[in-house]
Order: sequence, then structure tokens, then C-alpha cells
Amino acid sequence: MLIASSRFGLILAFGAVTALPALAESAGNVVLSVTPRVVRWAAIHKTPDPRHSDPFYHVQVFEKEKGTKPWVYKILAPHLVVTPDALNASRIGTKARTFHYKNVEFGYAYDAWLKGRDNTPVCRTDILNCLNRR
Repeated sequence: MLIASSRFGLILAFGAVTALPALAESAGNVVLSVTPRVVRWAAIHKTPDPRHSDPFYHVQVFEKEKGTKPWVYKILAPHLVVTPDALNASRIGTKARTFHYKNVEFGYAYDAWLKGRDNTPVCRTDILNCLNRR
């Protein structure tokens, strides 16, 4: 097995890739907007699960200024319930550097959603539009 290191983590040939920034639309991230200074993306934490009567995506939305350290970011929404159509409408198709954050806030917010599903708004247009209406 070939092992190589980079400034972003360890790469194992024929194995797994860990601690690497992701490029757009891969590994569960959907790029929502890119400007010369800021990238916004949604991290998909849960996909639709008909077995549990859950037809929605559950995402966490991030914003990061370009050129800042990986740990400097803003959470725009710790949990957002999104329809498949709204998720597809949110994709801009532009590649951008995003990161994967294991975030405790999503877990708490998702647990709260499980207990009170009927009271949670569902994003049915696109993610940035839904965030502006909050």
C-alpha cells in the first residue's frame, strides 16, 4: 500500500482518504454560492429514508471566507430540512473548496426535529432562499 502525506492529511492508495478538503458536489457537500471572498455550502448529513417516513434531506449550512484557517467558519443553519427538488435547485454546479466538519449542533438539532417533525418548516425552493426567510 502506498502512503503519501500532504498538507491536508494522509492519502492511502487503495485505501481511504481522510482529512482532505472536498471539491464541490462531492462527499455530501453541495456548493450554494461562490464569490471572490466567500463560499457557502450545505453538508448533507441525512438522505431521504422512506423506511422511516422521512422523504427529506437534512443538511447543515456553512459559510467560509477564502484564505482563512480551516477552523474559521460560520454555521448559517445547524439543521435544515430540504426536499430533493430544493436541494437540486440549490446546486450551482461551480467547484469550490469546502470542508467537512463533524458538528455537534447538527446532532442536537436533528434530534429535536425527530421529536417535533410537525412543527419544523421544510425548505421547498432552494437553500439560500429558505435561509433568507428565516
